[in-house]
Amino acid sequence: MTKMKRLAGIIAAAAGVLTLVTAPAATAAPQPTGDGFKTVSVHGMKLIPVKRTSTGARTQAAGLADADMFLIPSGLDTNKCWDADLNTINRNGTRMQLWDCNFDADHQAFYITDNPEGYTRFQNVASGRYLDADLNTINQNGTIVQLWDFIAGAKNQWWGGTVNPEGYVRFQNPSSGRYLTAEGNSASNGTRLQLWSFIAGGRSQWWGDGPA
Repeated sequence: MTKMKRLAGIIAAAAGVLTLVTAPAATAAPQPTGDGFKTVSVHGMKLIPVKRTSTGARTQAAGLADADMFLIPSGLDTNKCWDADLNTINRNGTRMQLWDCNFDADHQAFYITDNPEGYTRFQNVASGRYLDADLNTINQNGTIVQLWDFIAGAKNQWWGGTVNPEGYVRFQNPSSGRYLTAEGNSASNGTRLQLWSFIAGGRSQWWGDGPA
């Protein structure tokens, strides 16, 4: 696996990576067609680009330069994306799961930034909180993955990415060395995200939309 290049500069300056946006009015989830949602290559990983419209709604961006934020698909089913549970989104410890991709849903959208140490942080657009490995369970397989307020220097909020030969990305947490994993090798709605030891050929640990 080759080291994923740093993602700094991906988000347009106008997006304001630490600025929250007002959630749009609820609309029906758009349905993918053909091979699924359009994706763009972000240094080797294929993500779903999203932009704001003049009405405040969300739509697919035409390309990388037009994107304000991104959805992250599962390698098990690229029509399923990271999803912050709306029942717990207003507090630390927000459950992270998989759900049908919906580019008009701020709770599925993430800003992507790099820190000086060379790792990536994922900030949820709806809550402003960050993808976080639970410190109470971090020393074991099944570590809870959640959203939490920004913590300076917290390695449990850092993620290192490597592209595998199949063209997907694995996200490794440097605090434990374990990988972001869909629980139970499932991509059904509500599947919990966790940390688990490396699984050879394990698609539950693959993210993005395949070869760039």
